[in-house]
Amino acid sequence: MLHPEVLTISYKHRYEINKRFKEVLGFFAIDHFSLDLVRPDGLMIFFSGTPSHGYEVCSKGYGIHDPTISEEYYKKNEFYWWHDVTYSVFEKEIQYIRKVKHGFRHGFMLVRRWDDFYLIYSFATVQRSKQFIEKIESSIDVLFEIADYVYNSMRDLYAEYTDNYVPPLIDKFYPYEGGEPKARYSNYRQESSGVYMPPMAEKSKERRGLELVVNHLREPEQQLVD
Repeated sequence: MLHPEVLTISYKHRYEINKRFKEVLGFFAIDHFSLDLVRPDGLMIFFSGTPSHGYEVCSKGYGIHDPTISEEYYKKNEFYWWHDVTYSVFEKEIQYIRKVKHGFRHGFMLVRRWDDFYLIYSFATVQRSKQFIEKIESSIDVLFEIADYVYNSMRDLYAEYTDNYVPPLIDKFYPYEGGEPKARYSNYRQESSGVYMPPMAEKSKERRGLELVVNHLREPEQQLVD
């Protein structure tokens, strides 16, 4: 279920999005990044660095039929490529928007399950090279760490659209494991009614504030080639 303001939300906050997404865009030749937050009640809110992409898909009514953001995939996969999902309808229409109008060739998702929310990190590139796929699959932890950091910087914006649900704080880095996203919990989980500690099984784990330790310097103008 998409937020009622799905068509305008990324345009409304375009300045903040561009400012905070700069950590991702250009890294590993990534040209598109969007950050989708799914509330515990199933409502999805997303901020996109390419708002025209989401606008075209959703304004034509294709959003609810897009398997890349369907529960079938994000609840079962911590990582998946766009080309691995199966469409029931509107595949040609959605692919035309992505590949022809926006030039995206390879896209993929990383997923966190945190404090009953799902965080879906969406990436894409205009690069055609298979080297991009190899680079991404060997760098998932790096991308997770950057995306977690960017999400934390966006919590204040998400809070404007989550009503009584308080966006989670990612206060520890968990490396990629594969399979279904495992339930994680913030050190001090916050709800509209107050703050309380997470389950005992989680309390015993060592926790630290999330720090971005990735070198953000772009690879030295190295282009991926066909």
